[in-house]
Amino acid sequence: MSVIGRLYQLQRVDLEREEKTAHLAEIEASLGETDDLKQARQMVADMEDKLGRLGKQMRELELEDGAVGEKLKKNQDQLYGGRVQNPKELKSLQGEAAALQRHRSELEERELELMLASEEGEAELAERRARLRQIEDAWRADQAGFFAERDRLQQRLAELEELSAGMRDDMGGRDLAFYDDLQGRLGGKGIALLKDGLCQACGVDVPMTVARAAERGQGLNYCPICDRLLYAGG
Repeated sequence: MSVIGRLYQLQRVDLEREEKTAHLAEIEASLGETDDLKQARQMVADMEDKLGRLGKQMRELELEDGAVGEKLKKNQDQLYGGRVQNPKELKSLQGEAAALQRHRSELEERELELMLASEEGEAELAERRARLRQIEDAWRADQAGFFAERDRLQQRLAELEELSAGMRDDMGGRDLAFYDDLQGRLGGKGIALLKDGLCQACGVDVPMTVARAAERGQGLNYCPICDRLLYAGG
């Protein structure tokens, strides 16, 4: 194989390394929890916190309702026990009983509201947990694929590193210096394949004399448009 041919093959290896490295970076960036997963988990946590607060409020109301019930029982015992005969005291007990009953009704109404809110919250929590499970299942499947792809890319990159190093060892210092300078000036794609008289890098129809010289391996021939070194293959 000609020197240009060997440089072109080295370029192919280097370009694949660059492509695989970029792909590996994308894969590694995809590893870990996604925003959708974090959001779904937070929505479950938010609803659990809300239900916890509702439960606490219900327990507090139950305690308060129990205390009011005790007061009302004591009031009723005094009112109807026959021990209180004074009209003024009886009237006071009747007023206290009415106030306690109103308070108890308010507490029971509030308890009912909290119970309904809790039931709605439990239903919403069940939906959010189901949604979270779906997202987690899809995420785990994706992560398994990402890990497998990462392993494959890392293995291929190791092979390419070894291949590139071996190809460079087999080349002379002058050829490598020429190659590195060419690649540096032309963005890592300094050599273009010439096929059917066309530069495969920019698509230009190369002058026939240049194309013929490149096909015969006569000297260094460049595309007149993109300035890349032409390689006719073979």
